[in-house]
Amino acid sequence: MRAGTRAAWSARGAGEEKLPALLAGAGEIVITPDPVGTFLIGPMELSTGVNDDLFARALVLNDGRTQAVIITMDWLGFDFAFNAVLVAAVAEATGTPADHVVINCSHTHSAPLTIPWGTWERAWDKPFHRFLPQRLAQAARKARAALRPVRLRHCRGPAQVGVNRRYPTPAGVTMAPNPLGRIVPWVDVLAAEGADGRTVAVLLSHAAHPVIVHGSSTLISADWPGFAVRAVREARGDGAVVMFAQGCGASINGFPLRGGIDAARAAGRDLAQAAMRAMESGGGWLRPGRLRVASEQVLLPLQAPPPAKAIRQKLAAEADPARAEHLQRLLAIAEGRGSGTMPMPIRAVAVGRELCVLTMAHECVAEYQLYADGASPFPHTMAFAYTNGVECYVATADDYRLGERGGYEAFGSASRYRIASPPAPAAEALVRKATRRLFQALRGG
Repeated sequence: MRAGTRAAWSARGAGEEKLPALLAGAGEIVITPDPVGTFLIGPMELSTGVNDDLFARALVLNDGRTQAVIITMDWLGFDFAFNAVLVAAVAEATGTPADHVVINCSHTHSAPLTIPWGTWERAWDKPFHRFLPQRLAQAARKARAALRPVRLRHCRGPAQVGVNRRYPTPAGVTMAPNPLGRIVPWVDVLAAEGADGRTVAVLLSHAAHPVIVHGSSTLISADWPGFAVRAVREARGDGAVVMFAQGCGASINGFPLRGGIDAARAAGRDLAQAAMRAMESGGGWLRPGRLRVASEQVLLPLQAPPPAKAIRQKLAAEADPARAEHLQRLLAIAEGRGSGTMPMPIRAVAVGRELCVLTMAHECVAEYQLYADGASPFPHTMAFAYTNGVECYVATADDYRLGERGGYEAFGSASRYRIASPPAPAAEALVRKATRRLFQALRGG
């Protein structure tokens, strides 16, 4: 505990008795799947063991009137249907409204393939479909039972684990390191400390794909976010639950790609050191205030498909089952039988007028986090993607205007994610407007 912490707490409480006391509690649980035989998305092979365990961690916030739960997981992500199952389990376990629960996945590629991507692993018959709801409920119950008065501190420091992976060429965008591309060059740290000076939880957030292990190993791993959490926990040594939430890292690869477990450990150590420096050098305690939660369900318009006749001609000549399935989805939209939109849930949790945690579904490119940070009226803002469902990439309007030259995130990923067609350029403006509305709704209270 830093010198003067308790004195500052007491003086603050005495001067602000009419403001609500914020309670917080945290809990964690191991959610590692079967060590051998789990299909991993990174190597696209079955796991042969465990390098480091995967965790689910819960932070419960309560101001006596409103309660919210933030869950972080060392997993890839989930479709909306299964994410709703997980949300319901957490909500029931804690007595929290379902729309006050957010579940963020780090998106480690050394974990099971659990997103609706490609033709693999579609059936809801895996062990994790049965044990994850119970495990998340356990972690959330632990956090709920540990509630006690806290104050919050947010700080930010420079950090870079990855590099932009959208490299422009005359033929279009390819997936390769782009040193000039946009990144989110910081680590956010949110700490909840009790009146006794003990830290309840530390929530780290940074934006980059956890693909430093990726295809280099068939061992289960949380990749660099897991190593960052471990390093912060060991450095602090105070028993706090340390959590990691993934930012808008869809266009950023952890570096070096496929560098291996030792490289991932080094990257995690570097991020942990950046987080510790941020905590040591700045970030004041936030004024108490009401806890508020607001949500928007944005419908992203999809790009218009080719004419039905042209799609049928391609179908007749297509031998690959996966591509044929994609063409069938395009045909359904062209014939008016399929939806021309993609839902995108956005949820925000605010404490008073100083802190806002904005969460977005799907794999969002860095520009969305940079926009949210600049548009926020809150002095302290954290933005997460990969939250409450991952069913597509969300790129920028300029990316989508490139059409087939837009690269994997803006074009090629649509068929893998089974959304038939990529979002239209108008999607970016809709997300920005929804973000501003949420900020305005929460800041006004």
